[in-house]
Amino acid sequence: MVSDKRRCSSLEGRSKDPSEANRNDVNILSKSQIDEEISKVKGLTAKEAAAAAAKAVAEAEAAIAQAEAAAREAEAAEAEAEAAQVFAKAAMKALKCKMLHIW
Repeated sequence: MVSDKRRCSSLEGRSKDPSEANRNDVNILSKSQIDEEISKVKGLTAKEAAAAAAKAVAEAEAAIAQAEAAAREAEAAEAEAEAAQVFAKAAMKALKCKMLHIW
């Protein structure tokens, strides 16, 4: 099981609201900003376009890796929560059994 200290440190700085995290990562452009980006793309040479595409692919791969890491962390947290639940049930059963033997 992950210690409380390690669990807390891994969650530091994270929002508890998943929709808030998504809002922080998304940059919504205005129509004029989109038009400006389109103008830039139209003026690119083939070499510049290839470099821009390679950069976009690298950014996408980094985002995928980050999402996969977050999924693994969530699965680990879920497994830890399930283990804690099993432990709590066993502790309650032991306590009930002990109380029955006391009477």
